[in-house]
Amino acid sequence: MRHPRRAHAWQLLTLAPLALAAQAVCAQQQPAPDAESTERLQEVVVTGNSNKVLKKDSTNTINTLSAEEIRRLAPISTADLLQNVPGIFAEGSTAGEASNNITVRGLPVTGGYRYAPQLIDGLPWFEEPEVPFMNNDVAVRDDLMTRRVEVVKGGTGGILYSNGLGATVNHITRTGGQTLEGGYKLEVADYNFIRNDFYVAGPVNKNWTFAVGGFYRTSDGLRDTGYTADKGGQLRGNLVFQTDDGRTEVQMHALKINDRTAFYQNVPFQVPAIAQPGTPADPVKIRMDQVWPLGIDFGHGTVASSSNRRFTMLGEYGSRQVDMADGIHPDFDIYTLKLSHEFESGWTFDGGLRHSSGSSGFNGVFTGNDTTTAARFNNARFNNDVLRFSSFYPTATGVAAYRLSDGSKVADSAYLDYLIPFVARTEAKSTSADLRLGKTVDWLGEHHLTLGAYFTDYSNKQNFQQSLLVSTMEEHPQLVELRAIDASGTPVGPSVTSNGVMRLGFNGYLADATVKGEALYLQDHWETLDRRLKLDLGVRHQTQRADVVYNVRDQSTNMTPAGVVPGSAADTIADDEVLLPGANQHLKSKLSATGWSMGANYSLQNNLAVYGLASRSFRLPSLEQLNQLQFDPSTPGSKVERIMQYEGGVRYYAKTWDTQLALFYNKFSPRDQYVEYRDFTSPSCTPAGVTVDINSCPLTREFYRRGIQNIGLELEAAWRPPEVKGLELRFNGVVQDPKVVDANYRTVKELRVNDVVTGYTFEQIGEDGRRPRRLAKVMVNLQTSWDLKPYTGLPLKPYAKYTYFGSRYSESQDVNVTLYPAYYHLDGGFIWDFSAKSSFQFHVSNITNRLSFTEGDPVFTDLKGPNGATNRGVSRPLFGRTIRAMYTYFF
Repeated sequence: MRHPRRAHAWQLLTLAPLALAAQAVCAQQQPAPDAESTERLQEVVVTGNSNKVLKKDSTNTINTLSAEEIRRLAPISTADLLQNVPGIFAEGSTAGEASNNITVRGLPVTGGYRYAPQLIDGLPWFEEPEVPFMNNDVAVRDDLMTRRVEVVKGGTGGILYSNGLGATVNHITRTGGQTLEGGYKLEVADYNFIRNDFYVAGPVNKNWTFAVGGFYRTSDGLRDTGYTADKGGQLRGNLVFQTDDGRTEVQMHALKINDRTAFYQNVPFQVPAIAQPGTPADPVKIRMDQVWPLGIDFGHGTVASSSNRRFTMLGEYGSRQVDMADGIHPDFDIYTLKLSHEFESGWTFDGGLRHSSGSSGFNGVFTGNDTTTAARFNNARFNNDVLRFSSFYPTATGVAAYRLSDGSKVADSAYLDYLIPFVARTEAKSTSADLRLGKTVDWLGEHHLTLGAYFTDYSNKQNFQQSLLVSTMEEHPQLVELRAIDASGTPVGPSVTSNGVMRLGFNGYLADATVKGEALYLQDHWETLDRRLKLDLGVRHQTQRADVVYNVRDQSTNMTPAGVVPGSAADTIADDEVLLPGANQHLKSKLSATGWSMGANYSLQNNLAVYGLASRSFRLPSLEQLNQLQFDPSTPGSKVERIMQYEGGVRYYAKTWDTQLALFYNKFSPRDQYVEYRDFTSPSCTPAGVTVDINSCPLTREFYRRGIQNIGLELEAAWRPPEVKGLELRFNGVVQDPKVVDANYRTVKELRVNDVVTGYTFEQIGEDGRRPRRLAKVMVNLQTSWDLKPYTGLPLKPYAKYTYFGSRYSESQDVNVTLYPAYYHLDGGFIWDFSAKSSFQFHVSNITNRLSFTEGDPVFTDLKGPNGATNRGVSRPLFGRTIRAMYTYFF
């Protein structure tokens, strides 16, 4: 008897063509496709397939973006580009040009590209797509050397590639031909942005070709940081050798990236007062017309400024100066060798070898949820911090803030908040080899069999640390010095801060991980029934061996410099509790998993096909989980994430209409997870003021599982009405219903009175049946372009794009439920083709200057706004309106 899941899968594959038979009968009466639609029918894709296939014949959903489409969309980042692919939620690219987050078809939003690895020419630039503070997009930058981008979701993506259970994104590079060609693009924007792109490609001789290109860019940043926020670029090139008979090809690629981009995070806001915490039945609903900024402009403001750009940190290394302008700083060398050969026996060999090495820096400022007036903020500081060092301040009655810039006292009505710099440096190496043998066999049709072996060896050495700064919240935030004052307002004792730094070093970790892996996979691409039916059957088995040394910063150390008298005016308590690394913790693990996929595509006629698939993919532990010891090999339960996917769809191509429709169902089964909290009921806790010192309480670990299931419908369509020459309307969108299953645990909640922690309580968390955090049920992308030359004689092509994302929850927990509103984004512009070789493009992003949040923290009842009559929060807003102009020349 067949396994019931597999039986369900085969039913999906066989019933999909029958369900669409009536449409096929009607479609057969349509006129044959013309040359224009024939070109789309002949579109070849390479991602998710062991050999080249036509897009219309693919057995799973695949979306493509050509160089011309990328040019028109004018994305500011990889995430901004992928936002145009149905089923991918890219959170508006609001982090900046790099280090954004995406998620696919309702899979958990964990940050980064965990379930959507970014490939360059079929190989990952770094094996692991989820590395803390080194998002997978930091070294994937499309430029004029990008020929196209292909995105395959599920199915064979999980067989041919590591970690491809959600989506696999393949950025395909230009190579040279026998004709010399090239291009140059100059781009400027209204935030002092200047970017130069170029490429040159052509023959060396009849067997060798070359291509070289890249970009260099500087800008003041999409938000006003007060310094050069983005600076750097990449250079890449390749040489391709092909024998006279075309049976052997060798490709050698090199890529150098050294870039710096600003990282933008949440900004503070306030909303009308809420009386009760949000619940699933009655969530706190954020309405943008009832949201007010707290000192930072939503459209173009940021908490980063020239004042807080540089500061001092303390740690096991001693003292160091940090420059936040270093931002997201990838500095990598990537080398690739690819070889393909067709033997006279009919066997084929395809191999790829890639080595990447370098470093990635992450200097980003996060915002605390503590914005309030200086008077209220200083009162809270007096109670929470100064009283802990009462021996230094025997006559203190309060705290006052003084601007670092000129020493003037901060007005009581000014806004103050914490800034939390995240400073991380990652040294990384990755070597991957993908080797494939292929053979075509005739049996009930034609089978293209592929046997693959994959090897990977990668390492990651990381140092992460935080500080705590105190800053004004205004157009250009200023660091402030906090001083204890007596009843007359005179500063007494040591400084509470040190040049605006409240804690010179706390929180973070050191991690050193080495991971090796091997995989074997087998795929059969079978074409039968006069090539009308295509079947893809595949299986992959992969092993991971990890060796990790992890060291959390948990040793509180007084690092007052020698010669400074504690409690004197030269002293500061900012260095009295610096967290240094503790004892090394070790993790050695060996895990393996097996996945399979089976899909079918049936051509009802030349331009109409139905397809379906069932697959079971897996995800071995990520570097984030390994680095932070997020699983214990000795505990029972699964350490591997798995996803079961079913999908069926239809593709139709005609002169006036293209359609790709997909119905999907995913069931995501997680690894065992745990939540850690400080057990404040333990007698070993140390009292501190009116409550216990929570950091002295023992850590408790509670295990749970958090799965997700989702059903959804994706549509990608293009319409070219014959009545309006040159007009094209494109639509893609998704309607889905993701839900959390099996997630219940408890955490510790702070009890506050007037912003002062007075105690703790346990809070039970239940997520079952809730929509996962930060995911919308509806996402829509509508694009239109119109070539006006047939009507006006002018080579002018106006275009516009409307993007809509439905409402999203801050978290999927059943406490403090906060719902962020739906929002839209309108972009547009025009392209003026001076000739076949040169053009000018004018592009406006967020034309309506729409203000909204892409994601944010919950709004808590006990976090009052500055006037005490509102509630405050933090969230990441859309960028305001920006204007760009581009000139491109091709030869």
